[in-house]
Amino acid sequence: MNWQYFSILGYFGVALWLAAALLWLVYWYRQQPRLRYIATAMTLAAFVCAKVNSATHVNRIEAIPTSVLTQRASREEEIRKAALEVRGSEVAQITFAEDASGEFLDKAGMNEADLKYLGGDDPSGTPEWKRQKQGRSNDAGEDASPEDKLSSEISGPDTSKGMDAGIVGESAKRPPITMSEADVAKAHRLDRWNLGATRFLILAAVLLLTVDYLRRANKYALASFPLPLSSAWLNSFTPIPPVVVRPKTPRRSMPSELGWLTKRGDSFVYLADNPAAADAALAALPKRRRPQVLRVTDAISDEFVFESLWFGRGSFVVDSAARAVSLLASFNERFEQRRSTRARVGQTAHIVWDVSTPIPEATGETLVKLAHATGFSLFTCHDFRSTS
Repeated sequence: MNWQYFSILGYFGVALWLAAALLWLVYWYRQQPRLRYIATAMTLAAFVCAKVNSATHVNRIEAIPTSVLTQRASREEEIRKAALEVRGSEVAQITFAEDASGEFLDKAGMNEADLKYLGGDDPSGTPEWKRQKQGRSNDAGEDASPEDKLSSEISGPDTSKGMDAGIVGESAKRPPITMSEADVAKAHRLDRWNLGATRFLILAAVLLLTVDYLRRANKYALASFPLPLSSAWLNSFTPIPPVVVRPKTPRRSMPSELGWLTKRGDSFVYLADNPAAADAALAALPKRRRPQVLRVTDAISDEFVFESLWFGRGSFVVDSAARAVSLLASFNERFEQRRSTRARVGQTAHIVWDVSTPIPEATGETLVKLAHATGFSLFTCHDFRSTS
């Protein structure tokens, strides 16, 4: 395998999206909230690494045609062999002790022309033609011949001046990465797969987060970030439980619980046994786009409260235990009528019981059955089913 297919950042990105896919599998079975955030962050980081690797590394890979390399190598080999054969037939086959193995181009067998070209008897070993050229380059002036001037300009010291800025810019670029045509094709294919895998994981992460959110929305212990979504969507993943018992260590205070239901777009009737609790609930509701919330008085009938909850027109707060008990009994009668016609609410409505005493067991059992059939949900601070 050619490890130059990807840069270090590219291989790091591959490791990231592989680990992210594994984390999503672990989260889906263990339901640890922190894992979904880590997996999402790793997926996004892997996509960034893949894009950078593709732009700065894979795009620099260039192909060297195999045929060109083979032809060039064979041509050079033929020229070398021909030169050795010609020279070997002209010089004397004399080998001295200081000569390397296979070195037969010795000066003892060379003619006068060869010796003059290679330097003759000059101790410095510089050939005569080269010394004459250097002299012409140094002495070339106004009276020099055009040939000497041209030679002086080519080999003179001024050739390093006035470099083109474009040449400097080209040399400053990162050099290309050369590979065979097969390796280049494989590198680009792996790059496409890497980018495709990261894009797929991002789409999968969005889908998983969406499904996971909808699946947890109706679970008190796991729900997060309430959104005003249709109850039909939420119930298709996890049906709303007919009764939810508030734990001894709740996630939120009671006023915050009512605010949570409001943010979900659900209506509720809050049944308390003191005006202070009712006032606190009204004060804690969201100020922005605050829904219509009415305090139930003697002037408001039970039928008006029920119909308003059924059609999601508003929410209500009750501050009397006696009115709360009578309201539940009235609701059971109307639930029975709606169940006979198989009618259900369009958006979930909640009955929140925050009275110091539990709901009477008979009333509570009937309420749970009828509420489940019509789309209501009972949220209580006391589990009436454990009482005798």
